[in-house]
Amino acid sequence: MFSRITINSSSKSSISSATKVTDILTKWGNNPISSCVLGISKIGKASNLSTNIAHAALLMLKEKFNFNDDESDILKRNGILVEYGDYSPDMEETEKQYTKNGYVIYQYGEKGGLRYYGKNYGEFIKEFGDIGHIELKINNVNLNTFEYFINKIAKKEDNKWIKANYKVGFYNFNCQTFVIEALKEIKPNFHLGDVYPKDKNLINKRKQSLNFIPDNIKNELMKYLTN
Repeated sequence: MFSRITINSSSKSSISSATKVTDILTKWGNNPISSCVLGISKIGKASNLSTNIAHAALLMLKEKFNFNDDESDILKRNGILVEYGDYSPDMEETEKQYTKNGYVIYQYGEKGGLRYYGKNYGEFIKEFGDIGHIELKINNVNLNTFEYFINKIAKKEDNKWIKANYKVGFYNFNCQTFVIEALKEIKPNFHLGDVYPKDKNLINKRKQSLNFIPDNIKNELMKYLTN
């Protein structure tokens, strides 16, 4: 499944859902993105060197997170995973088929880079949260549909998030850059109680619980910190 591994990109074929993206959006109707999950995952052994070496991706959900939500129901919620990297529709035979059949959509077509596809919450945190994940609520005044979000942050004519623009290394133009720009667009509410590091020993230590988040993303998240 893996082709090559580079810093700040998973560089792999998507493990798409069995549902076409258009079918998911049809079921959503005019419902906006009401919450999202930020996943931080390892990039091979390189992630052992620094918390800044990690892949970052977002899962967009139409359901809100509520205090009395049943955990088993949350894990089954279907969303749309959005990520940026050195990806392309022809990177592997499976990716070609996923793209051809509509299970994965590349915003810029053959230029690659930014892609999105269906994923449920449980699968997402397992595959894209092996370092940790953060649940983010979106304030009512900032609610927008997925179509609005993706076309606002990634206008096709701008060619901003294409594969050719991807740059490896710390604080370069990569998956973490995209997540930061997405956060600026959706302006989520960030609560320290919604941070879930994979290391269970950190969960009840709030100052330490943020240590698994890459510095640039953490700095952006703190702008949306609420009580």
